[in-house]
Amino acid sequence: MKIKSLVSSKIAFAFVFLFASADAQEVKSLDKRKFIAWTVDHMPYHILVEDAIIDYNTLNTLENPRIQKKKGVKKLPILKEMRADDLLIIVQQKKSTKNEIHEIWYGNGLNFDIIPREIVDWVLSQDIQEALIEKDQYLNSPSDVVFFESENQRLLASYSSRFSLWKQHNFLLSTEELYLRSNLLQYSANFAFGNTLVGLPGSLFGSTSMGVGTRNSEIGIRFPAPINLLSFKDLKDEKLLREYLGLYSKVTIDNMFSTGAAFHAQMGFSFFPRSSTIASDTTFFSRNDIDPKDRYVNIIDMYALFAATFEAPVKIPAISRVTFTPGLHYMKVAHRTKDKDDKLYNRTFYEYDYATKSYQRYGDGDKSSTKEFGLYGRVDLMTEIGVIPKFLQQYEFLDFITLSKVPLFELSLQHITNLNTITSLAVNINDNVSFSMTTYSGAEGGTVQGGWLPEKNLWLGVRYRSDF
Repeated sequence: MKIKSLVSSKIAFAFVFLFASADAQEVKSLDKRKFIAWTVDHMPYHILVEDAIIDYNTLNTLENPRIQKKKGVKKLPILKEMRADDLLIIVQQKKSTKNEIHEIWYGNGLNFDIIPREIVDWVLSQDIQEALIEKDQYLNSPSDVVFFESENQRLLASYSSRFSLWKQHNFLLSTEELYLRSNLLQYSANFAFGNTLVGLPGSLFGSTSMGVGTRNSEIGIRFPAPINLLSFKDLKDEKLLREYLGLYSKVTIDNMFSTGAAFHAQMGFSFFPRSSTIASDTTFFSRNDIDPKDRYVNIIDMYALFAATFEAPVKIPAISRVTFTPGLHYMKVAHRTKDKDDKLYNRTFYEYDYATKSYQRYGDGDKSSTKEFGLYGRVDLMTEIGVIPKFLQQYEFLDFITLSKVPLFELSLQHITNLNTITSLAVNINDNVSFSMTTYSGAEGGTVQGGWLPEKNLWLGVRYRSDF
C-alpha cells in the first residue's frame, strides 16, 4: 500500500475505532439480495492481495511517523496475514455505482478473517480494487460462503461431492483414486483406478486414467494398467481388452444459470486399429488358430455422461443433505477377436444359441459394436456433519470414532438404464479416514453385450484425506 493512499483517506479515521480490535471476528452472513461474491482463483491476483495486507501491516505500526502524528485516533487494526492456500472471497454491492469492494473474506473455508468496507481502502488502492472487480479478466468462481447463516452450513457447502473436480483436501488416497493438488499452482494431478460415476468401477473401466485438473475441468490419458482393489468376485475382465491408450475429459459448471445446480460432463475414448475383416462364425477361430481367451474380447470405444446435480429441498431427520443427479449416459463397446499376432478382427456375434441354432448378433447386419443411450439417475445422502447418533454413543468400543468436519455416513444409489445399479455406503471414523462398501448389480436384459459385465459384484474400499 502506497503512503500517499494513507494521506488521501483521512475521512476513514472517523470509523477506525469501530474496527480496532485484533480479536477473532464474528462472522455475520450477508444478504444475498444486496451483494454478490466470488472467489479469486487466479494466483497472481491472490498474491496481489497477500502483499497488500503485508504492506498495510508494515505501515500500520507505532514506528510509522505518519500514524504517530494523528493524536487522539486509535491505531488501525493489524490484519492476519493471508496464506497461499487461503480461500479469497471478494464481496461487492449489487447496486453500487462505485468501483469499490465492500468486504474481503479470507480463510480456510470455515473460519474467515474479514476486512470490512472501512478498512478496504487502507489495504487496497483504488487501482487494485478496480482490477479485482473486473472479474472477467481472471479466473474466478461464484461463492455463497458469505451468505450462509452458520458455520455448519459453511462446512456442508465445502464438503466435496463425488462429482467435484476440486476436492476439499489437497491430498486424497483411496482404493479408487490418488488426488494431489497444488494450492500455489492451482492445478491438481489425478489418478483413477476405475470410474464408478459412469457405471464402470474397478477394472470394469478397462484402464487407469491419469490427468491434470483445475477447479472446473480435467483432461488426461487412459492407459492399459487395470487396478481392481478389494474385489471379491470374478469380473470376467479377461474379456475386456486393455492394450491401447485413450483420452478423457471432465467439465463442471457450478451454479449453472444462477440456479444453484451444477452441470457435469465426462467423455472418454480409446485408440485402437480398425479392421475390415469380419469373424462371422466360430469356424473363423479354428481356421485362424485363435486362442480361446482371445476369441471374445471387447474394447470400450467411447463413454459419455451428461448430468446436473442439485440439492433437493427436502428435510429428513438426521440427514443434512440430499442431492439428486439426473442425466444421460452413452456407451459404445467394440467387439473383436485377436490372433496370435495381436491383429484384431471384427466380431458380429457373442454366443451361439443352440435352441435356435443361430448366432446371437450385436444388432442388425454386420455390426461389430453395441451402442447404448441410457437414462442416468443418482441420489446422494449424508448424515449431519460432526454428529454421531446417540444410539452409537452408548457403545464404548466405538469411542474411536471422532468427527468434527465430516458426516458419519454417506450413502449413494446410482442407476443407469440397460447397464447397472451401483450402491455405495461410506463410514467416516474420523475427519481423515473412511471405509466403504460398494455393491454392483447388472441390469436385467441389459443391451450392452459382450459377456464382460458381471451380474453382480462387491468392493470394499478405504480412503484417507489430508492437507499438506
